[in-house]
Amino acid sequence: MMKNASESFHIETYFEAPIDKVWYSIATAEGMNTYLTYKAELRGKNEQPKPGDHFLLNYGDIENDQYILQFDKNDTFRVKDTYESISPDGSVQTFQVQTSTMLIKERDNLTKLTLMVEGFESDTYGQWFRECMRLGWTRSLLNLKSVLELGMDLRTPLFSYPRLGVLNCTVNEEQKLEHNYADTGNYLLEVFPNSPASKAGLEKGDIIIALNNKETANYDEFVRVISSFNIEKDAINIKYLRNGSSHYTQAYLSLEGNFTGLVDTVEDTFDDIRQKRENLAKQRSSSGSLWKKDKGGKR
Repeated sequence: MMKNASESFHIETYFEAPIDKVWYSIATAEGMNTYLTYKAELRGKNEQPKPGDHFLLNYGDIENDQYILQFDKNDTFRVKDTYESISPDGSVQTFQVQTSTMLIKERDNLTKLTLMVEGFESDTYGQWFRECMRLGWTRSLLNLKSVLELGMDLRTPLFSYPRLGVLNCTVNEEQKLEHNYADTGNYLLEVFPNSPASKAGLEKGDIIIALNNKETANYDEFVRVISSFNIEKDAINIKYLRNGSSHYTQAYLSLEGNFTGLVDTVEDTFDDIRQKRENLAKQRSSSGSLWKKDKGGKR
């Protein structure tokens, strides 16, 4: 079994921008909306954020209630995050972590940012959430750099890459032992109903080894490879492992919001999205394709 200790990650990056502009971007609702969120708002008794106040952030099919733990202007912004993520069947999964952002003024127009996210569960779903979060923050901070230095918001091209419709993580030692596997790849925790993956015959527990002959040794490589594909008429070739033997299939990738997490309009609320997915799942349930979760009673 995987060790029973919380996991974390940290990212360091530099911005050619004054420290007060970087702080505005990461620690105010208006600033977050310039590079990160569909909608951000401060909920509290104070006009300026203070410890004990909350930011409510929306990223499409994900909402985050940020409880402010520390707010030292132009220095440290520390929060307790409670993420709620809408599944394809309309159910809501909750994850909690703590995020700390520290700024250092290197010189007048150069700011160093260090981001640390900690408190991930050390089980397989915790690993999936950590890998998703780390890559998501890497892309978001890249977008912030573009916004601050070039005046360009690139979040749509950075996050609207084609999807297979799966939850996946880097195959770990527990999964290798279970599937008699000794190599690298991406383990499928879930396959969404009526997704490209399900139509291609992929199942929960499969391990994707390569896409179009490009190896996907870990989660980062999987996203990097799939991000390089365009939505075209031709299907992509998938090599995967099941029950100890290799198999091949083909799939047509999708940009459908049910799989990307992006929404068609900012007017859609979190509950609007949840209700739409729940209704869609009910329509599909008669064909036996309702998304079923088996997480060992967790979550």
